[in-house]
Amino acid sequence: MQRRVIHPHDIGMTIGLGAQQLREQLIAAGAYVVGAPYARYHSFAKDETDIEVGFEVAAPVDLPEVRMSALSAGREAVLTHHGPYMHIPETFVALEAWVADNAVSRGVPREVYLSDPNEIPMAERRTEIVWPIE
Repeated sequence: MQRRVIHPHDIGMTIGLGAQQLREQLIAAGAYVVGAPYARYHSFAKDETDIEVGFEVAAPVDLPEVRMSALSAGREAVLTHHGPYMHIPETFVALEAWVADNAVSRGVPREVYLSDPNEIPMAERRTEIVWPIE
């Protein structure tokens, strides 16, 4: 995974280009990528967002510019967003409300991009919002 602090206006470009470059680096290093790209938001503010872009891999990889990170294991609340990325915050709000009413958060939520943006029209894209819970 690669993690950086950016301005919120740069989220789309950071995820899109970051995922593409990271996938190429992983494959060149002989990694077996087993999942879709994901993004985790460690913090989100008006002027600054701490974002992690990554892939699940079958085994650890030793790349100087890439860090390994553990995704949560255990119970998770999952809501699938259908449609444009710009409406994902609405899905996030709905899942956050459900978690607040029904569970205890135990980690940083992530977005998992199930649709390849180079192949699937914006209106048909699917993105999972995954929230680790107790």
